[in-house]
Amino acid sequence: MIRIILITFNLVLFSSCQNTSVPALEDPALKIEYGSGECNFVENLTYIVNKDYVVYQDVCTHIVFYPDMASFKPRKNKESGFAFDKNGMYIKGEFLKIDTTGFVALGSNKENDLIWKTKYKVFKNTTELYDIDVATFQPNPCKVLDREDKNLYFKDKNYIYYFDKKIEGSDGSTANISLNDFCHDKNYIYSKGKIASFGEEPYQYVNYDFLKTKNFVFKRGELIEDMNPEFLSALSGNYARYKNDVYFMGNKTSMKLENSSKVKVWIFDNYDFYISDGKSIFNNGEEIDMKVDLPSFGFLGYSYCFYDKNGIYERAYNQELKKEIIEKIPFKYGGKIDYNTLSYNKYSRIVFYKNQAYATQTKSFYEDLSPKQIATAKAQKNDVDDFDGSNKVFIDYNFCKMYDRIYFRGKRTSFDAETFVPMDNSDQYSEDKYYKDKNVVSYCNERIRDIKKMSDVDVNSARTFNIFLIDKNFLYCKNVKIIKSAGIELLASFSGYRHGFCGNDPTPTSDFYLFKNSEGFWLVKISDKISYRFLGKVFDRKWESSFEVIDLAKKYGNKRTIVSQKPIRQEKNEGKKKTVDNEVYNNVAVQIQPKYPGGIQKFYAFIKNNYIIPKEILDDEESSGGGVFANFIIEKDGSLSEIKVLHDFGYGSGKELERVLKLSPNWIPAIKDGNPVRCLYSIPYYISKR
Repeated sequence: MIRIILITFNLVLFSSCQNTSVPALEDPALKIEYGSGECNFVENLTYIVNKDYVVYQDVCTHIVFYPDMASFKPRKNKESGFAFDKNGMYIKGEFLKIDTTGFVALGSNKENDLIWKTKYKVFKNTTELYDIDVATFQPNPCKVLDREDKNLYFKDKNYIYYFDKKIEGSDGSTANISLNDFCHDKNYIYSKGKIASFGEEPYQYVNYDFLKTKNFVFKRGELIEDMNPEFLSALSGNYARYKNDVYFMGNKTSMKLENSSKVKVWIFDNYDFYISDGKSIFNNGEEIDMKVDLPSFGFLGYSYCFYDKNGIYERAYNQELKKEIIEKIPFKYGGKIDYNTLSYNKYSRIVFYKNQAYATQTKSFYEDLSPKQIATAKAQKNDVDDFDGSNKVFIDYNFCKMYDRIYFRGKRTSFDAETFVPMDNSDQYSEDKYYKDKNVVSYCNERIRDIKKMSDVDVNSARTFNIFLIDKNFLYCKNVKIIKSAGIELLASFSGYRHGFCGNDPTPTSDFYLFKNSEGFWLVKISDKISYRFLGKVFDRKWESSFEVIDLAKKYGNKRTIVSQKPIRQEKNEGKKKTVDNEVYNNVAVQIQPKYPGGIQKFYAFIKNNYIIPKEILDDEESSGGGVFANFIIEKDGSLSEIKVLHDFGYGSGKELERVLKLSPNWIPAIKDGNPVRCLYSIPYYISKR
């Protein structure tokens, strides 16, 4: 193999100094302090595996159960909340004996309900859902009008589902297939599982950036007053046509179309950067400054690389010329150049042509590659090119092995390459990771991008335990030594302080953990500093009201006195002044929308009965009327405030609607979380002289 351009590695030996762990701080007054939020326990769906029992926790649930410990295995990442043993499976700690062939975890909602399926059935938690086509049932990820809707849509070949509820009249076969789409089918856009509308007009899907109704156009949710929906159409997900103009990602481009224009959009792997009017090629709405062969043009899933029958090209910015240029990739060309003879790895951004490769990030070119080298490079999912014989193996995001050495973020270390492994961490969200080889255990914080060797940890007995590290002597978190590990059990974990909506809150976040070891019970706080408190040899729920809702293992007795799946915040904050919610919500962000007494048709009848068509409209023979668009806030008491006319057609048409709205009787206010809230409401009103 010939290497045209060499990549040099920074072979800086990683520091081999040994770091002794820092002791945790003892705090005899330590208590659980809560910040904003509604969690009793840590937010994640978690299985805590002790020696002879398991604890399941989520936001407000804490239960103890006794599976087959030898075969019990919790799932991670997207399958959190599920676990298996030789007897069956567990869903949020609840046992279910079932044929798990074809098991797939599909999604969850903010209440931590789980949607999943096997080859033959679909479930919400442990309840089977019926009348679903199991084979085609899948998540329908999409953009949403209300962020609370995110990841709540599913589909099969027949219907769209709002989590576990079928949306009657929906069409699953035409449901969106791109993450960039709003949730829609061929007929409607959906919000909160219902047909989304603007006033009384249902939204129609155009593309990723535009929606329209019968009378209005919206770009990314904002009303565009000077666009007529009749002349707006989609060319692709990112391209739209309005009259003779072309829009890319919602912005007008320099591209102009004629009635005779032969428009073509190239779509590959959901990318649609390139478009042609039959004469020129445009990328991201800008014309490519070179002549290409249109019939053979294509691109490689990466907007900066394209090809035609004459070659493969890369777009790049020239610093000297201060402009973008197009360069031909220096492959040895011969034979046909098309989609079948080319391939592209989107992770490493390497272009392959025959037995050659070009790494776009490092500008490295390789030729005479073996089929094995090419197959390996095509399959890798890492942001690097590797054809230099180093036998590079990626251990994780931080570490890789090459040349029989361990490298940390490109720097060579002194770890033993043969025995170096990451230690399993049950908390997927933790920034703290542990690694070990035959000589030492090391701690790495991914945010700080630093690694410390923990010389006082016994390598042979070291293992991870939830977010912690333990060996035969002590329990550790980060690089801090906490309590003795003999007889260690983790009984519960609690969410501590959480920042509110103010981004300037300097208070560090925290979590609390209740442990039992051979000495007794302990409360541990994990925050910017790590501290602990000894609670005694016998567990007493009176230490903390938070302890009342946990379920202890049978051997400790002392059953909980309160069985609750609800947050204990109200009980803990009793007597404190309630925060006044003066936020203005969108009408799709509330549980119960505001309502005019008697319904919306009664409201429009009220407007019609009170609206006086201005004399200027009646006197203008050319005017047949038009639409007026207004919004207003429905206050908690149902009154209307901040009335604003956003669009009218002149002649005082908007001012008259504003006058009438000020006369409106009180509405029934919107409800969110059981309380009335302020809600923004929008209406169109059409005026006709007929």
